[in-house]
Amino acid sequence: MASRKNAPPPPPPPRRGVREPVQVYLDREDRELLERLARAQGWSRAEVLRRGLRGLASQGLAGGAPGGALISLVGLMGDGPGVPADLAAGHDRHLLQADEEHERRSRVD
Repeated sequence: MASRKNAPPPPPPPRRGVREPVQVYLDREDRELLERLARAQGWSRAEVLRRGLRGLASQGLAGGAPGGALISLVGLMGDGPGVPADLAAGHDRHLLQADEEHERRSRVD
C-alpha cells in the first residue's frame, strides 16, 4: 500500500465560467518559491496561486472552525537542532524555561 505522503496531489476542483487573466509582479525570491511549489505539487503556477488565494480566504473570511487557528501552528517550528525532541510531551516545561530565560534577559538589558 502506497504511503499517503507520496500520493499524487488531488486534481483541482472543476471550475465553471470564464477565467479572467490577472498580472502579478513578484520579486525574485517569491518567483523562485512559486516555481518550487509548482514543481513539488505538479501544478501550474496559476494553480498554486489559485489554491493559495482560496486557502487564505478560507482561513480569514470563513472565521474557521473552533480550534482551527491552532492547526496552523502544527509543524511551525520545524525540526531543526534548536527544537527539543520532546516538545509536544514537555511543552509546559519548555514554555516555562523559555519564559524564565526571557525574564533573565530582560533584567540584564
